[in-house]
Amino acid sequence: MQKIFSRILQIVILTVAILFSTDTLSVCFAENFQFVDAEDITGYYVDIDTVEIESPESVAAKIAVVKANLNRMYVYNVRINHKEQKYQIVSSQILEYDTRTILESNNRSRPFRPYAAKSEMSELIKFILYGGDLSDN
Repeated sequence: MQKIFSRILQIVILTVAILFSTDTLSVCFAENFQFVDAEDITGYYVDIDTVEIESPESVAAKIAVVKANLNRMYVYNVRINHKEQKYQIVSSQILEYDTRTILESNNRSRPFRPYAAKSEMSELIKFILYGGDLSDN
């Protein structure tokens, strides 16, 4: 009897674990990251479903930087002032790339920082503003 109960408990725990992981995966993969650029083994992405025009000069979006050699994905919610060529990280997460396990979260806004015209951030912002047309606009 105890052996049967133990087996039923194992099945229940396994079922709950599968349901939980499926639910977690569906949340992680609900994002719509589009590839923008790469430099060596680092990829740069924009979640196009999060792009929000806040004002004529301000745009908000979620971007991701994937470092393949570290199995890490750095996800940033950013606010961009493209007229002043500045961006602000509003919140961030570090995830294990292959499992999407969140390793670290930070919900503190940082100050605005400038970005260079020929930087990866500039390429991400061009993608956000011009819908993927990365030619000089």
